[in-house]
Parts: sequence; C-alpha cells; structure tokens
Amino acid sequence: MTPAGTKWAATGAIIVTVAISLGVADRFLAKVESAEIKKTAQESYEKGSRLLAQGKAGDAVDLLSDAHALERENPDYELQLIAAMMATGKIATAEPILTDLLLRQPNDGPANLTAARLMVRKGDTRDAEAYYHRAIYGQWLGNSAMQRASARMELVDLLAARNQKEELLAELISLQAGAPATPAIQKRLAELFVLANAPDRAATVYAGLVQKNPEDIEAYEGLGDAELQQGQYRAARDVFLRASMREPDNGSIHEHLLTLDTVTGLDPTLRQLTSAEKYRRSIRILEIASEALDQCISKDASAGAAAGSDENRELLKTANATIAGKTPAHVTNEAAEGVLSLAEKLWRAESTTCERNSSDQNALELIMKKLAQ
Repeated sequence: MTPAGTKWAATGAIIVTVAISLGVADRFLAKVESAEIKKTAQESYEKGSRLLAQGKAGDAVDLLSDAHALERENPDYELQLIAAMMATGKIATAEPILTDLLLRQPNDGPANLTAARLMVRKGDTRDAEAYYHRAIYGQWLGNSAMQRASARMELVDLLAARNQKEELLAELISLQAGAPATPAIQKRLAELFVLANAPDRAATVYAGLVQKNPEDIEAYEGLGDAELQQGQYRAARDVFLRASMREPDNGSIHEHLLTLDTVTGLDPTLRQLTSAEKYRRSIRILEIASEALDQCISKDASAGAAAGSDENRELLKTANATIAGKTPAHVTNEAAEGVLSLAEKLWRAESTTCERNSSDQNALELIMKKLAQ
C-alpha cells in the first residue's frame, strides 16, 4: 500500500471509531434520558397517588397528568389519573384516556372495573353492569380470585341499591361460591340474600356462622330474622332462645321472643290444629287487626281523614259483629278462613292508610305476611 493509501485507511479507521463511539454515546445518553424520564414519571405517580389517598384529588390530578405525559401507555398511571379525575368530577376528560386504554387492553380487569365505576358516576347503570361483568371475567394480576370477588361485590351493591332483586340473587349465588369465609363478608352476603327475597339462603349462611362460632350473637339474630322471613316461627323462637341463654340482657332478643311467643300462640296455619282451634285463633287475629285499624283511624286528625273512610268504618263494623257473634256449633275450616280473609282486609286497610315502620315485626305483621305467602 502506498503512503497515501495508508493515510486514507488510517483516517477511515478513525472515522469509523468516532462514529461507533458517537453511536454508543447516543445510546448511552438515550438510556440515561429514558431512565430519568421513568424516574421522574414514577416520582410524580407516587406523589400523586399519596395525595389522592389523602383526599386531595385536585392536587393529585396535576402530578398524575405529568406521569401520564411522560409515559403515555403505562396502565397504572392511566388508571390512577382516571380515578383522580373522577374524584374531581372531570368525567369527560377521563373518558378518552380510559377508551384508549381499553382499546389496547380490552380484557384488562382493572380497566374494565374503572370503566364500570365511571359509568356509575355518569348514571349509566346498564353499561356499568356490562363493564362489571367484563371486569369479573377479565385478566387480573396477583390474587385474581379476590379481585374478581371484590368486583362482583361492587356490582352486587349497585343492584341492591337499585332494588333489582332477580339480578341481585343471581350475582349473590355466583359470589357465594368464591366469597372469602370471613364472618364480616359472610354476614354481608346473608343480609343481601334477605334483600334479594332469599331468606332460606341467608339462613344457611347464618347457620354456618353460628356453627363456627356459637358465641356470635349477631349471627344468631340474623338466623332468627331469616327464619322469621320464611314464616318458620318455631325455628326462629328456638334460635332467639339460644341467643338469649348466651346474652340474657339483650333487649332486642327479648323483644323478638315476646313477639314470637304471641305469634306461635296465634299461628293459624299449623297442620295439627283442629278446626275449632283454628277458628279461635282466627277470631283473635281479627281482634288484633281491628284494634290496629281503629287506633289508626283515631290516631290524629290528619291520619283520620284518610283512614276513617266509609269503607274502613264498614270493615270495622263487620269485624266487630263477627267478633261479638257466637262460635258456630260445628266449626269448619271454611269458617276460619272467612274470618282470616276479613282480618287480612283490615290489615291491608291499615297498611295503606297509616304510617308504618317498614321494619315493623309485630305479631300481626308476621302472621299476615305468612298468610300472604
């Protein structure tokens, strides 16, 4: 090689070396810059998350927006930012971010759960239910069973608030299979079964709690109330009696026992009753119903105007005549049923015209509910 060629070769080698060095330097600087960006984003995310947990959603939005701007497709940052925006009422601003996330990860459990909550905030419960189901059957990291149960519980609370009993019962049955066996969760489950008109399932849950902890008075009361809801008065009385033996000074249990003593002595639906005994009990029930309507009419002027209608007074007149009349020489089941039918009419009249506590569990209320089943 000539001296000139050698010179150009050396120069070329130097250029290549410099180019490689610059490339390495660029990649190094890019990595340093990327690491700095991620670090800054992480710091903003952590600070914003702390502020959100402290209830300072407005301040959290700014920091979480910074984190999101630095890492546009980090789902953790997006979800936390959306949560902060929802807390500050910025639903319209949060929606596009959530839509973008769901387009990238349509089966993501946390993203669908966030979408369900956003729909609830918007008042769109139909879409909210759909997103809850996607969350329940979506993909979760970590303890997926617990996360799915938690999402279903949110859906259950939504259905309970909207009094959607059939849908509520279906979700509760699914939830029961995988719900944690902690007393608090099991009691909540039982309460919701009662709300969903499934006291038999509630009784099963409460019975399990009592078996595990015979000193759990709250579970005893729940079991007793569930038996009451089913019209199982003797079973309910036995439950409250067992509870009373453990906590004799409990006023609520004592009141339940007094009511149940009256109910079991008046229940006209027992199979072993003779026709004469059924008639006697029916007359006593009619007396109680008549007294309740009479008190309703005379309670005060405002109630009397509605309650004291000619129809209601005629019902009272008929009831009083029946009560004062002689017992038939040959009492039949039909005669007792006729008395009970009249008692039901008085009870319905009193129910529709007089103010009543929806949680009322007096003897007449319990008997009438059983007769209506």
